[in-house]
Amino acid sequence: LGVPNLRGCSLDGDADRLVYWYHDSNFEIVDGDKIASLLAVFISSELAAAQPLIGKPSLGVVQTAYANGASKAFLEERGVNSTFAKTGVKYVHHAAEAFDVGVYFEANGHGTVLVREALRERLAQLDREPGTGGRARLAVSRLHAVARLANQSVGDALADLLLVEAVLCLQQKSIAAWGALYKELPSRQLKQRVASRALLEPNATETRLVAPAALQAKIDALAASHKSGRAFVRPSGTEDVVRVYAEAATRRDADALALEVQRAVFDLAGGLGERP
Repeated sequence: LGVPNLRGCSLDGDADRLVYWYHDSNFEIVDGDKIASLLAVFISSELAAAQPLIGKPSLGVVQTAYANGASKAFLEERGVNSTFAKTGVKYVHHAAEAFDVGVYFEANGHGTVLVREALRERLAQLDREPGTGGRARLAVSRLHAVARLANQSVGDALADLLLVEAVLCLQQKSIAAWGALYKELPSRQLKQRVASRALLEPNATETRLVAPAALQAKIDALAASHKSGRAFVRPSGTEDVVRVYAEAATRRDADALALEVQRAVFDLAGGLGERP
């Protein structure tokens, strides 16, 4: 315990999800949000360096509404485009295909880096051509290696692991330094039984409700009452349950916001049982 730079990782049963962990003063988990952040910032730097040879390919990170708000802020501060897609890897994967380089990882570590075929072919061509060194050519070689290593069709935790290890090695970054890229906002998830989940209609990215409008207005007001507050609700796909997510600057505020939103769901969307 507490050995500097000693890192471990865990894969799920079919090896399509990856999370890292380490022991500092506490047991710390480095999840899919930080895997996406690490890879996206690295790729952004290499794309900028390779610009004299490949122009300006688009780069985007696709997240679900469950991604910690601090990760989105971290990416935007570094000029990396971040967008939302509906919860579920098939939706996130499809949204990532809109970019020349699309990075997506759910918080559970399921994800990959997609490189558009035309760009992969251009990188391969340039990497084969003889030429002098230089930062642009080095960046091309690195980007070509990313395109070859990252699984282009489905999440592959073993490929993701090798890609992460390569980036950490190139950047000489410790697991603790990686874990400290940004500080996650405290979050809380709850669920509330309702008479019919069909009463709730989320938007395409499940970040807001289209109906009931009164419930979305109430969620907006509650989130605004807490520093760094953000909350959303989404109906379960299998049962009459509404899932509540909330985050805020402090654990106390995140817990309070989640409870307040749960009560709003109960009051405005046909809650069952005792009022929370």
